[in-house]
Amino acid sequence: MEYINDDGSTGTHNEDGSGSHTAVDGSVSTYGDDGSGSHTGADGSTSTWDGDGGGSYTNPDGSSGSYSADGSSTHSDADGNSHSMDADGNGTFEGADGSSGTMNADGSGTHTGADGSTSTMDGEGGGTYSGPDGSTSTWDGDGGGSYTNPDGSSGSYSADGSSTHSDADGNSHSMDADGNGTFEGADGSSGTMNADGSSSFTDADGNSHSMDADGNESYVGADGSSGTMNADGSSTHTDADGNTFSMDAEGNGTFEGADGSSGTMSADGSGSYTDADGNTTAFDDGDDKQGGEEHGGEQQAQQGGEQQGGEQQAQQGGEQQGGEQQGGEQQAQQGGEQQGEGTEGMAAMDQVYSEGGEQQAQQGGEQQAQQGGEQQGGEQQGGGDMDAMLAEAGDKSDAAAAPTDDGGQADSDALADLGQSQSDEGTQEEETDQSGGAAG
Repeated sequence: MEYINDDGSTGTHNEDGSGSHTAVDGSVSTYGDDGSGSHTGADGSTSTWDGDGGGSYTNPDGSSGSYSADGSSTHSDADGNSHSMDADGNGTFEGADGSSGTMNADGSGTHTGADGSTSTMDGEGGGTYSGPDGSTSTWDGDGGGSYTNPDGSSGSYSADGSSTHSDADGNSHSMDADGNGTFEGADGSSGTMNADGSSSFTDADGNSHSMDADGNESYVGADGSSGTMNADGSSTHTDADGNTFSMDAEGNGTFEGADGSSGTMSADGSGSYTDADGNTTAFDDGDDKQGGEEHGGEQQAQQGGEQQGGEQQAQQGGEQQGGEQQGGEQQAQQGGEQQGEGTEGMAAMDQVYSEGGEQQAQQGGEQQAQQGGEQQGGEQQGGGDMDAMLAEAGDKSDAAAAPTDDGGQADSDALADLGQSQSDEGTQEEETDQSGGAAG
């Protein structure tokens, strides 16, 4: 039976249920007695379907697809990308750019990029990646993973916050879940940096330095020297020759020379010196030993500045006592100041005092700087924590140091002049008279 509708559309309807319909826009549909059918739209789109729920289609933009009653399907878009899915929800795709992949119902999948990179995903949030530049990474569903970079550096990380990193030069760093770090340098150096602020460092030459959480430091030099620098301002130092020096928190110092000499220098400017032959000289604060230069303020400057690292900034900047006391030149200074009878002991005392502060600064300050600057270098994963701990360690060391001017050198000259004047006079009584007259 044929029919014409009032709008001009036409069609046929058969007794078995099949038929056709032509709309006024020119689109045509057919249907069979089994539920199948087809449609051609005025825009050029087409579709077909069977009586079981399957079918296919094309769109005006050129995309097309198919579907089945079991839920499987295919689709190709206008750009040439295609996708398919099976009845269980597992899918595959191919990109027009050459990429491809899979997507499974359990959440797993694979992907190959147009650049040759590959990645995989498991069903629990883990995965892998390989880049075209040779980089790789893996991760698990709990937040852990590992990686390698094109330059050869590599590392790992865990959900608890712990991590490891090795750079391309062979330096390695690790940190535990509590923020405590360790490192090993390619040059043989090593160290620790703890969350409580404590740290340790051993350089490639065997010099070692450590600091506890309260800011108390100690060091051991490869040459056999050693010492301590405490947060309260007290310190000790033993040089490679066996001369020892100590200073308490109030600035009172003592020393013992390897040759049997000894002495004291008090915060108020008074002190005493006993040379290797047993000759003892004492002086009070305010004594004028060098044409009106008072020992009290200058010794305080020496003890506060040279001994406790006030010259750390000058030494690290290259300005250590006018550029004269670094490395082998300390020995030259020590030899030069110890000329002549009487001045030998006093100059030695001053040298030990000088070494007490300056070598502490060298061992403590420079090693911390090396530890913070050279070893970490900003190259390691999680290095920000490490640098922060090192910076904190350096700040605590610097906080114990008092600023100073050149009072230490002036005091060294004063002590040397005191010894020289005593040697020229020849007797203890004449020295006393001379000192008394000068002070008056």
